[in-house]
Amino acid sequence: MSLFSFSQENTSSEPFIKENITKPSILSTHTFGVYFSRLQGHFNSKPLKNKTLSLSLESGNVWSPGIKVYIPKSEADRAIARTYNWDQAHRGFDGRSYEKDSFSTKNDGVIKGLRGNLNFKLAEKHELQIGFRAFLLTKGKAPFTLLTGDKFIESFHSNIAGGEDPFDRKVFGLEQAGIEYTDRNGNSLKVDNGNLFATGLETAYYYYPESLSNKNKRFYVNFGAHLGINLSSSNSSLDFGLSGNALKTFVINDRSNFNVGTSLGVLKKALADFKSDNLEFGTNNFIANSETALEYSLRTKSANVHSFGVIFYIQTSLNKKEELEYIVPIRDPLAFNSWGHGATNLYKNNDYWSLIYSYTKKGVTLSFYLQQDFTVINIPDVQTGFGVQFGL
Repeated sequence: MSLFSFSQENTSSEPFIKENITKPSILSTHTFGVYFSRLQGHFNSKPLKNKTLSLSLESGNVWSPGIKVYIPKSEADRAIARTYNWDQAHRGFDGRSYEKDSFSTKNDGVIKGLRGNLNFKLAEKHELQIGFRAFLLTKGKAPFTLLTGDKFIESFHSNIAGGEDPFDRKVFGLEQAGIEYTDRNGNSLKVDNGNLFATGLETAYYYYPESLSNKNKRFYVNFGAHLGINLSSSNSSLDFGLSGNALKTFVINDRSNFNVGTSLGVLKKALADFKSDNLEFGTNNFIANSETALEYSLRTKSANVHSFGVIFYIQTSLNKKEELEYIVPIRDPLAFNSWGHGATNLYKNNDYWSLIYSYTKKGVTLSFYLQQDFTVINIPDVQTGFGVQFGL
């Protein structure tokens, strides 16, 4: 996906018509999601005129105490589990054995992401994007991490909203870093502080059909085909996806615009595996997503552009939702507050809001965003991002 939509060049004497949405990558640093390709909106009216390079840094705080989840194999045992709430299901199996699968997960730290994209025009209606992604796990200490660090988040909870230590971070210690996961096939990973992980390459081809666009009404459509190559030791595979994107531009006056964008996509994870012991990051092989973006842009008298945007993103669950009815989670004995969300969030749709500000001057765009998971399923809890885009 395009990390930024490059603002059209205008002089102060020409009407300001911005038929695109300027946006960084707003994909979350979910501890499972970073291991495979994911899709997001591409809100451009046409291919960019010049080759464009986009670079971005993102920072997301992830936290869930250790949890082990058993999945009964027989329908009779699943029926027993269904008679309990998920957090009490273990009571139905105390003192007896049963056939089951299992997985365990534990997440702590601030994930730093680096992304880069090169976009270039192939023909009048065709555009190609080539990119990379890489992630680093850190403890999130100041001054390298501010809004997404443990101390800032827990200070916010204690003094403003949430209450004292609502997620048991302080029980296990602040500013720690470690990710552990064992899938139901017995394959496992362990990420420590300072580890570079979850790298990959991504390509996207976009087609802009004139037959579905209306220049007079400033309505535009493009379709994308996406190919992702996952290069980590935990997931070496090939993903394939398709997306559709629509953009509507409203010209307010000769200095300001309002844009509305919407996007739908579907991704097939692991279309091809390059190794036999890849970890299973969810039981849903197909992941769908939807994105809605609103943006107001204002051009100054000196021809610089300020853009203010809000984006709502939703992605389908990584695990099959019906399984949540009969899982048997076992909590860490030290965890009491929100101890299960590291597992239960895998069965829920992921959704979050992003507030974005961008500034364009002389063909260079700087963007900043703040992202919040209001459903509190920690995907991550808070994320920030910064990026730069310029023509080559």
